[in-house]
Amino acid sequence: MIKAVQDKSELEFLGSSPFSAVITSLFNTFGTGTNFAKFYVQGKNAAMSGVDGNFNIYADENADFEEIAEFLSFGGFASVKGEKEVIEKLGLDISDSSYTVRYIGEKAVKPVGFVDSFDPHKLYELLKSVGFAKGDYGSFASDVCLRFNKGTAVFGGISEDGKLLTCCLNLFKGDKSNLIGALATSEKARGRGLASAIVPYMAQSDKPSYLFCRVDSLAEFYKNCGFEVCGKWAICEKTADFNIYGGTI
Repeated sequence: MIKAVQDKSELEFLGSSPFSAVITSLFNTFGTGTNFAKFYVQGKNAAMSGVDGNFNIYADENADFEEIAEFLSFGGFASVKGEKEVIEKLGLDISDSSYTVRYIGEKAVKPVGFVDSFDPHKLYELLKSVGFAKGDYGSFASDVCLRFNKGTAVFGGISEDGKLLTCCLNLFKGDKSNLIGALATSEKARGRGLASAIVPYMAQSDKPSYLFCRVDSLAEFYKNCGFEVCGKWAICEKTADFNIYGGTI
């Protein structure tokens, strides 16, 4: 039976996975005190976060997928993202899908020019230039910058002469795992190995770190950066204003 989460302890069954990272990170950001962020569990077999109608879902093989599908259909949604097998079991039309990768590399060296403080406008412009930020700056600030302020997301970048050349974010610092994303390099700085330098550095952690490839062809790049393919994500999308989960080099 699906029920609204009232206390953080109800999410403790979530282990290490990219969607567990998203759900617990969002809960740590918003808690239960807002109208636009909602969290649900189905026993200890499934958990969902819904922020402005955009759902992330974790479900194991024992979840009642029929009940979850009915719940989503009844309430409506802008998007639903989860493991590809989960989205398929829910009977949802897949808008996009690619590989999920997990970092297994050695300890990485801090890149030359690395910065961990930033101008949010410069970050937004870099992400917008590579097609990540499709909404306005206000949408970006209300999403990502709030999580920076809460400590549930972490910024990393490479700067030169005051210009942000590359960024890579720990987008969702979860309780037992992390989700890395928003790997972007300005067009003029590409071909210098900046992306391959920063992504391992941001992915190293005492918790497993995952990343969603935007397209299948990026899987080989991430393998060379110390990642391994561990599954596939998929999304059923009705609206798409802002998507920074993946990466581009």
